[in-house]
Amino acid sequence: METRTVSILEMSLVPGIADPGHTWLTQFVAFAEAQGCAASSIRAYRQDLKHFVEWFERINGQPFEPGLITGVDLRAYRTAALDSGISAATWNRKRATLRKLCDFALQMSHVTYDPFQGVEVKPQEEQPPRWLTEAEYHRLARQIEQNVNAASTDHWRWQAVRDQAIVALMLYAGLREAEVCDLDVGDVQIGERKGRLIVRNGKGGKERQLPLNNEARRALKLWIAVAGIADPGLPLFIGKGGERIGVRLVQKRVAALRQACQLDEDVTPHALRHTFAKRLLDSGAPLTVVSKLLGHSRIETTKRYVQPGWEDFEKAVEKL
Repeated sequence: METRTVSILEMSLVPGIADPGHTWLTQFVAFAEAQGCAASSIRAYRQDLKHFVEWFERINGQPFEPGLITGVDLRAYRTAALDSGISAATWNRKRATLRKLCDFALQMSHVTYDPFQGVEVKPQEEQPPRWLTEAEYHRLARQIEQNVNAASTDHWRWQAVRDQAIVALMLYAGLREAEVCDLDVGDVQIGERKGRLIVRNGKGGKERQLPLNNEARRALKLWIAVAGIADPGLPLFIGKGGERIGVRLVQKRVAALRQACQLDEDVTPHALRHTFAKRLLDSGAPLTVVSKLLGHSRIETTKRYVQPGWEDFEKAVEKL
């Protein structure tokens, strides 16, 4: 049977196999950890380095060491990577790994100059935020109403009504998850034909007031009645034990609804907020109004929603 020598780098990538000795990879990981890099980032670094080292040793015919890195190698690797058909986002991530490797090599005196100069990013088109298509919006709204109507116990109805109100505030008022969780009963003012919501601690500690449309008012009135909460100082949304809900619960409930509707995993609470912005702009609302409703500090942030999405492209070509 043919045997193959496993490199130190490969051994360090195999779960359960320790990196023997104080190799450059061990030192690199310690360097990244000392800079506060997350465990997920370090895993990505190690995988990217595995590919780079394999390429380096195949091209140069010698074992890799940080002191052998040259700008010629890095620029050639960029060309080879892009010629292989990887996306701009993937290359730019690999490039960030190589930047970190060069920083490490400089700090550890493996090299006396920075070989990274001239290793360019690959420009990538900025993608618009994820929002629900009309079909997805209809499926989600229908599923929420079905959950309320089909609840077989008081508990399930209580949860379904709460889900409906939570989603309504993101979908029809553009609230962030944390803003939903921070609401008190007194922050909601609902009349027969009008409603108002006060976000007291938005992003950056800013306060803003938002009008509530009919869908949001209906969902909130039902929740307040079912929950039996009247004290203005109490949390608007509570868990089973009466405690204020957290962001994680909002994410879990939206995930459950998403799965019931068979929607993509990128349909998150933030996608509901994005849908609010997109629907407003498509209806003709001025950019300045949408920016204020979202609580953006800079109108440039809101301009991302002016970009066309895939559904806009489809509608455009169907008119030909």
